[in-house]
Amino acid sequence: MRSLLAFVLAVLTAAAPLAAPAASPAPPAVEQDVRGARDYEDLPRMDGARIRAWRQLSVAEITLPTGPVAEGAAPENALRLQGQISHLDYAIRPAVAPIDMARHYEEALREGGYETVFACTGIARCGSGMGSLILLSDKVAPAGFADGVFNDQLRVVVARKGSTWVLLHMTRGPDGSLVYQAVIEGARELD
Repeated sequence: MRSLLAFVLAVLTAAAPLAAPAASPAPPAVEQDVRGARDYEDLPRMDGARIRAWRQLSVAEITLPTGPVAEGAAPENALRLQGQISHLDYAIRPAVAPIDMARHYEEALREGGYETVFACTGIARCGSGMGSLILLSDKVAPAGFADGVFNDQLRVVVARKGSTWVLLHMTRGPDGSLVYQAVIEGARELD
């Protein structure tokens, strides 16, 4: 009996070093872009950004704000366009300041030859209905497409180069920054 106990103890002692690596924590997973997603060539992403959602529509309609949007009202300052639309939803971790996001994208737009049609910062300048129009109305981002944080760190930019339009909705949340981007190529105005 004593030799059986010694044998079991010897086997367990020899196996203990083999089990130790399995108990160590796994390295953190690298978050990947959603399958099939790609950046728009004129708008390189910020460091730390990943694409959480991406959709490209061959022909669709979109409403772009060209001025502040009041809560619950149909936007008076808006442009309805039809064209090929790419929707992208980025998450940036760790969070970056909205002014840094705006500078990054405004520089990319300027270098790409775009002119800014409308830009605003905060609820007072963008209007209390801007976030709802862009993220919840299904007139800009597809329903349920992009997550949004509704706070006063909101920044919106609408820019144009020829028949290509760009809309950027940028904000900072508690654990990261969010960028919703729509690019409309071959746009034509409706109504």
